[in-house]
Amino acid sequence: MRFAMLSLLIGCMAFALVGNAHATTWTSAKFPGEQDRAVQGCADDAQNPGDWFCIFVRCEQPRSPLTLHFSTPGPDIQGDIKLVIDDDTFAVSVPTSLKSALPLSTRAQALPDALIEAMKAGSAISVQGSHLQSPYNRISLQNSRKAIERIEWACARPYPSAARFWRRLTRSLPFF
Repeated sequence: MRFAMLSLLIGCMAFALVGNAHATTWTSAKFPGEQDRAVQGCADDAQNPGDWFCIFVRCEQPRSPLTLHFSTPGPDIQGDIKLVIDDDTFAVSVPTSLKSALPLSTRAQALPDALIEAMKAGSAISVQGSHLQSPYNRISLQNSRKAIERIEWACARPYPSAARFWRRLTRSLPFF
């Protein structure tokens, strides 16, 4: 009897894990050299095979604010769009002239102050005002807090420089 109950319990747990396996999580960016500077979240559903919709949160330079990038296979996301996170709406401008450092992506010009915090706390984000239609414009924010905070931390610390190295070396030497 115990074996049957244990088997049933293990089977239910495995089924629950398989049910959540398709949910997209936020991970390091898949572009070479960007793993320590950017994280990405992508939509689960694609309208056509080979389509994608991803949002990247990136650190352009140390001690600078984070930037937001959008990537789609078709027309770029440009113009004035709205990002809807749960019940909150944020207006974002994506100009045509602003180049993104990431391939196949466009960069938002300026981010509202509360947008990154809302992305870390929310459950899903969707884009309104672009060529993407529902449900293909929706990205889960599952695990986004941990990923975005890792990039925030990396962006807050300065890159090591020669001056910093010599300063640390001279501080560690005893002077008589």
